[in-house]
Amino acid sequence: MMRDSHLYPGATSRHFTSMRLTCLTTIALWAPLNLAIGQQNFSFTGSVRLDEPVAVFERHELAEQPGDRIRIAFYNIENFTDSDDDGPDRTPERAAAQARDAAELIEEIEPHILFLAEIENAQALRILNEALHRPFPFGWITAYGAEDAQNEKLQNAVLSRFAPSEVLELDYGAKKGAGRPPRGALRASFDLGGGHRLMIYAVHLKSNYGYRPRNLYKRKHALQPVVENARAMLNNRDIRWEMVLIGDFNVDPELPEFQSDWSLSPLRGWTDLWRGTPIEDRTTVPTRYGDPAREFPPASFDRIFVTGDATTAPWRVSEPGVLQRGVNVRNVHALPGVDGHISDHYPVWVDLVR
Repeated sequence: MMRDSHLYPGATSRHFTSMRLTCLTTIALWAPLNLAIGQQNFSFTGSVRLDEPVAVFERHELAEQPGDRIRIAFYNIENFTDSDDDGPDRTPERAAAQARDAAELIEEIEPHILFLAEIENAQALRILNEALHRPFPFGWITAYGAEDAQNEKLQNAVLSRFAPSEVLELDYGAKKGAGRPPRGALRASFDLGGGHRLMIYAVHLKSNYGYRPRNLYKRKHALQPVVENARAMLNNRDIRWEMVLIGDFNVDPELPEFQSDWSLSPLRGWTDLWRGTPIEDRTTVPTRYGDPAREFPPASFDRIFVTGDATTAPWRVSEPGVLQRGVNVRNVHALPGVDGHISDHYPVWVDLVR
């Protein structure tokens, strides 16, 4: 998620103005026109490329076997770079502090499989993993075709205590056109035995920064290949798939600001595990203070969707969880690795239980 604009469209980092609900109402009234404009201008061409992500470490001798409870987590660690040529504000000391504080939260959650967003490269993933008292034996990071230089730093990664059957990235870099999603998706599958397999997709969808219709189409276009890929897997009747989709969606469909947002429409038929949970219990992006123009209402952008056999015996998903620590809510300008600020997001998780 871009810190410049959590909820409201049309905001920029250099010229940020306060937008009230009246502005959002105006946007909603103009939505049909915007959709027509968007449909005309925000298309794309090209196919999704299935690539193997970068294998950062694989220590099969330390692999664990899935038991009767599998914890799956996601953490968008804000701008987690390796501090190499990342500017004067990103020193090795700050990178180490951000890794150390993030590791503390990760160890409290104790995930078996952890998906990450905004990880720069393999070295950044190593820095994070080595900050753990018990590092993960397996780690991969994507190498998405970037829309611009900024997105080159916003890779997805996965750390796992289990040896996966397969790890692949859905890369949208070969697509062309104004509606092309900026990134892709990372997927990993695990053999649960007895003809059951776990498939997890992780996404980091387009932020609300910039022109709203374009953002809606980019998010929708990013989800469609994931849903189609999952549907193809589910068509294999010889395997019972427990399907989980987790990530930063940059949308909270239960907030008034997103009532006219249709970008998650490809997920009809999937179960949104946060639905119906009070906002105070599902906040993953809290309000941060210190600049009235950037004091946004709390939101639940980090969401978990399931389909397939993930809600039927013998495996069922639990209620989701969020560890609401690691954000400096007193100072919206705090940088990662400074004053205890890890990220503008909280980490989330869900258990798959037999």
